[in-house]
Amino acid sequence: MRSAIKRLSNLLSLLLVSPIAVPVLLSARWDSGDKVFQFGSHVMSIFPGIPGEYLRRAFYWVTLGGEWPGPTVLFGTIFAQRDTHIGREVYIGAFCNIGSCTIENDVLIGSNVIIASPKMHLFDRLDVPIRHQGGEIVDISIGQGAWLGNGCVVLNNVGDGAVVAAGAVIVNDCESNGIYGGNPARLIRMRGAKT
Repeated sequence: MRSAIKRLSNLLSLLLVSPIAVPVLLSARWDSGDKVFQFGSHVMSIFPGIPGEYLRRAFYWVTLGGEWPGPTVLFGTIFAQRDTHIGREVYIGAFCNIGSCTIENDVLIGSNVIIASPKMHLFDRLDVPIRHQGGEIVDISIGQGAWLGNGCVVLNNVGDGAVVAAGAVIVNDCESNGIYGGNPARLIRMRGAKT
């Protein structure tokens, strides 16, 4: 009975998000700045509770692809680029800001996490305002089974099974199964190692 209710809820969610999700999907060819996608992401972020989780799951499954069912994405979380790829059984907490990235299977992302390209804004020239200097969007990879703690900032790749402590700032690649903390984050120890 419970699985039938979940299936029905997922189907209903697909129907409810289709007026926003389908235009967002169809706009992919000409929406080079991802403005239409961002609009859809912002709209989807405001629905609270379990109904919101179902709506976001359906929206991101339609617009980003991946396997059904889509990820669990909590209230207030927004995605900045449509080239994000999300694996199976991914949990993303509330109020996250997710840039261009690949999130592998079984990843846990706490609340208030930021995943952003490290060179999003260039700032070396003094004769040109920073907002006019351009930037580079780099795809960040979050490895399978990784866990990103609340409030961390991820500016580089996180290996499979790595743990990033709450509030850490990742500026260099994280090894698989490493535990990282601090600002800038450093390797504290390896998972499974005796302390």
